[in-house]
Amino acid sequence: MTFRSQFTHRDDLLRAALDEFCERGFDAASINTILTNASVSKGQFYHHFRNKEGLYLAVVEWMIDHRIEWLAEHPPDTALDDFFASLAGHIQAAVAFAAEHPDVDRFTRSLLTERGHPIFEAVVERFGFTGDGPLGALVEHHHGQGEFRSDLPLDFIQRFVELMVNRAPDLLAIDEPSAMTQGVNKLMLILRDGCGRQR
Repeated sequence: MTFRSQFTHRDDLLRAALDEFCERGFDAASINTILTNASVSKGQFYHHFRNKEGLYLAVVEWMIDHRIEWLAEHPPDTALDDFFASLAGHIQAAVAFAAEHPDVDRFTRSLLTERGHPIFEAVVERFGFTGDGPLGALVEHHHGQGEFRSDLPLDFIQRFVELMVNRAPDLLAIDEPSAMTQGVNKLMLILRDGCGRQR
């Protein structure tokens, strides 16, 4: 099942599910609470979804599409000849997106807490999240150019960069947009010193 399928109260269901999953986590989330809050009957729910996992995956799909759409309208400021400048653009975009869409950001953070749980594995299996997306490709390109320390494996750097971008809003804790560039620059300094090629 995909969230793109249209049905009555679809958006209400996805928002109620997002809130419940964020608040209680996957295991403790209650389908009955979600259905009550969304004004959706059990019959309607099971017509569109097989189980709670299917609903969770639909929320993830909605979140991904929402972020892709936003990034298309607000492309990151990247410099392909410098990995860390390009990464800074991605992080600034992630922080800006989180500020504009706190509900999606909240769900992203709750998803990361499910790491090691079968639902996280189901998300990885269905959507990837393994370092082979745009950021993973960017890391791979610059790794091939010798921009990283030779003692750090490519897959480690890809996972590390993905984690840093996903957690940048929490890590930087920036309230004022004017402070974002300074905060991201500090983060880039740490990353460049930690995993960049020693010059």
